[in-house]
Amino acid sequence: MAKKKTIQEKDIGRRYVGTRETAAYVLYDVAQNVPSIDMGEFGLRVLPIDLKISALLGPFATAWDIINDLFCAAWVDKTRTRFGKFKPYLVLYPIYGIPMRLLLFLLPFFFWNTANDFLPKVAMNFALGLFNELTGTISGICRTGMLANITPNPEERLLLITKANLYSMAGEDFIPKQLFTVLRDIVSNAKDKSLTQININMRSLYLIFGMSTIIIAGALSLYFAIVAKERVFGSEAAREKPPSLKEQVLALRRNRPLLMMMLAEVLGNFKVNSQSGHYHKAILNFASFGLVSGLPGGPLSFISYAWVPKLRRRFSTKALWILKDYINPPMLVLIYFFGRIKTRSPDKIRRGITHNYLDLVPMLIAFGIQNTIDMCFYGMGKVIPEELRNECIDYGEWKSGFRSEGMTGVLRSLPAKITSTLGASMNNLILDAVGFRLGNDYINQSEKTKASVFALSTILPALFSLVTLAPKLLFNITKKDREVMYAELAERRAAAVAAAQGIELEQAG
Repeated sequence: MAKKKTIQEKDIGRRYVGTRETAAYVLYDVAQNVPSIDMGEFGLRVLPIDLKISALLGPFATAWDIINDLFCAAWVDKTRTRFGKFKPYLVLYPIYGIPMRLLLFLLPFFFWNTANDFLPKVAMNFALGLFNELTGTISGICRTGMLANITPNPEERLLLITKANLYSMAGEDFIPKQLFTVLRDIVSNAKDKSLTQININMRSLYLIFGMSTIIIAGALSLYFAIVAKERVFGSEAAREKPPSLKEQVLALRRNRPLLMMMLAEVLGNFKVNSQSGHYHKAILNFASFGLVSGLPGGPLSFISYAWVPKLRRRFSTKALWILKDYINPPMLVLIYFFGRIKTRSPDKIRRGITHNYLDLVPMLIAFGIQNTIDMCFYGMGKVIPEELRNECIDYGEWKSGFRSEGMTGVLRSLPAKITSTLGASMNNLILDAVGFRLGNDYINQSEKTKASVFALSTILPALFSLVTLAPKLLFNITKKDREVMYAELAERRAAAVAAAQGIELEQAG
């Protein structure tokens, strides 16, 4: 006699998401990455805002961020419609969110050639940032919740994340971002143009790419919002009312994995952020540096997705989290010492190349080796963070008895956002302290600044990354815990849905 399958075994074997919805999911992931052109140069060269003013305004932006995060999360978590909790907001986002994002790329035309501390420019940029933060918060909460609830099968969810990240690489790395980078280098290195003409062309380049990518991303996001379905009805399905804010906060205290993720993010924000973008552009004046140095490892980035599901079944998500975060730091330390080696060639010295870090070819080789090794873990770095977030949401349901995707995500991010503002202000002040030049002088830095930016791109971020190791080691979902958690959740969800249906039948009767 055949053994009767448990609910969990049936759940694991079942596929909920069809081909059309899978395609929409992949396109939606592409939509998140399409507007991925590097905005670092935009804020320092095309629309330069004084670094000290930016550091001063940071805390006010964070205060606004905290207020709208709490409000938006509570609002979304209480939403109950026939279309779902998250879907209505995702459908409406292209209407209320995207137009204001487009306006950002018009600001350089309104305030061209104005001072870095010109008050109307600073005020307009700040106000626009506040509004975009509000719309981005709503979109982010609903995106996280929708992707966590698209299927109750954790294996299918991991497969979807893997497929989406694999196929969306074209939207993220190979089409808009790298094409923009190549054109940026052509414009910025034009020999027949004055610096003013070059910067005017940079302004137009950002406008064309910024607006076109945002519009394309909005269309893809809207398609996903219409097609996708929410399928996870948590253990609270039979409850008459959603959990209160107090219940949600108390549940957070019992969610140790989430607390460890929070702590890792908080500590991570007190590190020196890598300034590799400025090193490539302002020091080497070669924005395509990442594209060229990444060519040897490019094929490995695709191949690396193949072994993510196998590694995840064999190891805990925690182990993979630690592995993918600590592959790069040792290599960056070695690159720093290699870059500091003095050049002996008289010809290079005459051209101002005194150390390896100022010489394009040896640095392309060094970073090419580092990138090739890193690409072996590229797929893991894309998939595991998303799965960590989903596991923490499921763990919260396992311990508290209800799902609270919006508030859980917001409460998790609040401490990190506060420290992120401090970290961003700190990094702006660091750039200011090393004499980093803005606007027309962006590609004309002093020798001292060049050396400092190289250190900020390599050894300093590598050393500061060690501060986040402790909370990752204390993350307590083991491989065995994960299996038990999903088995029990499947049973509870089935029972809760059956109870809710019974209540509806009684009310109807």
